[in-house]
Amino acid sequence: MLRTVRDNTASALSIPKDVIPGEPVITITGRQKVYIENYHRIVSFQEEEIKLQAKTCKIVVQGKRLRIEYYTKEEMLIAGQIGLVFMES
Repeated sequence: MLRTVRDNTASALSIPKDVIPGEPVITITGRQKVYIENYHRIVSFQEEEIKLQAKTCKIVVQGKRLRIEYYTKEEMLIAGQIGLVFMES
């Protein structure tokens, strides 16, 4: 219900849904870096897969030699050979 209200509000105000607070924002730069905003915690961290919990889903980054370049309470930069980025419920 809250998601529907949020989506309808974004539509009525003509703003992108990804600007709505709490929704994860993922920016991929080539095959080397993934910048993630609005995550809650690190679920698992391995050299070939990093899994994060966001408010509405889990974010999974797969690749080789993955490392966390930096992170704060709300954002993270993952570097390495990025192979796949996806979200699961």
